[in-house]
Amino acid sequence: MIVQVVYLEAKEETLERLIEEAAYNAEESKKEKGVVQFDFLQQEDLPTKFMLYEIYEDEAALQAHRETPHFQRWVEVGVPLLAKARERVMYSLIA
Repeated sequence: MIVQVVYLEAKEETLERLIEEAAYNAEESKKEKGVVQFDFLQQEDLPTKFMLYEIYEDEAALQAHRETPHFQRWVEVGVPLLAKARERVMYSLIA
């Protein structure tokens, strides 16, 4: 299993559009073979901050995800709505 956590921060003026794009990407990602879990979370005390919590069966599933049309849309449309660069942290399941 591979766990990827991605931290996002929206610009105030693009908040609603970012939510739409990230939610679309999350919903489509959940349909992919090899995706165990894909959650889009909003920070309660700072509503412009978000987290993507993604679990993949293996590296091949993660790479396949990055090649999907909805991920490409996210990169082209969603990412430019961010206030700063995404922060990705990779984890391996221990127990």
